[in-house]
Amino acid sequence: MFLTKLRAFLRLFASTGIPFLLLAGLLWGLKEGWSWVSLEMQFLGYKGSVAALGPDPRLPIVGTTFPPLLVLATAILGQSPLLLQTVFGSLVLGWVWRQLRRLPVEVGWCWLWGLLMVVQPTLILMLLRSPVWTATAGLVGVNMALLFPLSKEEQARAETGADSGELPIALRLLLIGLALGPLMVLRWESGWLLPWVAGMLLLAFRKQSWGFRLTAVLVAGFISLTLMLSWLYVNWLSVGDPWAFTYQVDSGLRLPQFREALQQAGGWQGLVQALQWLGMLAPAYFILGVGTLLGFGAGRWVWALTWGIPLVILLASLGQGLFLPELSRFGLFWLPLPLLMGAYLHKGLGPGWAKRLVITALLGLNCLTSGYVLTQEPGFLPPLVAEERDLWERLVAGVVPLSGELEAAQNLYEVTSAGQALEDWRRLRQEKRQVGQYLYRHLLPGQKVLVDDDIHFEAIFWARDPRPFLTPHQYEFSKALQIPQEEVDYLLVAGSADPLQRSDRLLQFWPQLAFEGLPNFVEVYSSPQVRLWARREKTESVESSWCHEHAAAIPSDLGPAAGSTDGGIPSGCLGNGRLWPGGVLAAREAEF
Repeated sequence: MFLTKLRAFLRLFASTGIPFLLLAGLLWGLKEGWSWVSLEMQFLGYKGSVAALGPDPRLPIVGTTFPPLLVLATAILGQSPLLLQTVFGSLVLGWVWRQLRRLPVEVGWCWLWGLLMVVQPTLILMLLRSPVWTATAGLVGVNMALLFPLSKEEQARAETGADSGELPIALRLLLIGLALGPLMVLRWESGWLLPWVAGMLLLAFRKQSWGFRLTAVLVAGFISLTLMLSWLYVNWLSVGDPWAFTYQVDSGLRLPQFREALQQAGGWQGLVQALQWLGMLAPAYFILGVGTLLGFGAGRWVWALTWGIPLVILLASLGQGLFLPELSRFGLFWLPLPLLMGAYLHKGLGPGWAKRLVITALLGLNCLTSGYVLTQEPGFLPPLVAEERDLWERLVAGVVPLSGELEAAQNLYEVTSAGQALEDWRRLRQEKRQVGQYLYRHLLPGQKVLVDDDIHFEAIFWARDPRPFLTPHQYEFSKALQIPQEEVDYLLVAGSADPLQRSDRLLQFWPQLAFEGLPNFVEVYSSPQVRLWARREKTESVESSWCHEHAAAIPSDLGPAAGSTDGGIPSGCLGNGRLWPGGVLAAREAEF
């Protein structure tokens, strides 16, 4: 008895515990070693911190933030998006391994295919970057595992109330509803799955009475409809408009940092683009599905509709303008892949050994095509978002040190428009992180920072505590914006090199903050990407002690700086430190 329980525990630990530890180590290493955390995780970390810690009111910022389930989950898990992603990622990997072990092949094939799946760039980037797509892919995989058996038409199913998967029909439909519901508030375009799954259920139970068929649709869709209507109702309570999250910048449905990369295509154009992406990033999913359908008998249409579920989400993303050119979203086609392998081994044409070789070849082909998309210049497909290219280059450089030839090629790449855009992205993310770390080190108890969190949530995330920040959702924001000299101690605004500078609400109200600043405010952190202004009387003592500590870093023969009459050192040691080499901000950069 004890040995049986021990073996069960070891199997569970091997399938979930080991991936949990490995993924936690990778995410921690990215943050602590490279100071790299994806924008999506920073956004969830910031919103989750507000939900858990404040400042109040919390309902307008939490009640209209999408996806609400992940915001609340982040708040529950200690405001740590890394822990959230570790939990999701380990559960997903454990589920994939469980499905691989159920395939009718020797264990060696399972290990080989599992290894080829784990090294896929699509899966790696999803697990290291996107909690939303990780959770979405996992739920889609569970739904497809529950729906595929409905394609097996057996008379005994109607007579006994059980299907070939040994689950009672009522329980299977309930589980489908439980797995389908959360998708509605993870990716809003998942709402198109409701009519798709409803049509599939009507087709699967076409031999039953209309009462039975409609009841099946209601049971499977009730939770989804409830969650969708509840989310719209909360939006209506929060801001007076149930659809506010679809257009508000801070809702999380479309992060403003990715706004320029979003793509929209409907109709036939959307279908063509979806097939192009699918052919490059998920050829194994497409070919295995087609190969299975060729050998399928009765029930092939139910199976085909289930197979098309990830494609529905992809088409809906393109149609609603929610599509980002990123590999992470195509993890959606990888999680159900073991289900397709099993169906292909059972229904596909050809001998068993040939099917095994085909699966292996397709997994290897997918690695090559994904690598090509990661490194290509604009051409057959639009270039991927800079965040994924940045992460992939870091991972490759960490695994394979650059030789002299590769380093020269990389320097040449940085001269191109794509390389320059990537460098600009890195610099912008670095500056947002550094100004957040600066505030974490220098904010005193009771001090306040006025900021537009729509475009500066990264700085708030790295500052580790959202409570000192006055943001537009707070009642005090309007008053502080009108008289900042009396209400706040710092003003954080976008720099000229930030593409979102025109959207900064502080700059819209006080345009002079982009130039000479406001009376009684001095600039303590300056870069082309971000600028931080501090109220003079609140910071003179702090900055004076800082300047005394770093006096050796200030050249004694420094000429007068612009606007300064104190021998070259700006008044209070608070001027633009980058006007003089080795000055205040240069020394601060060394701290980071």
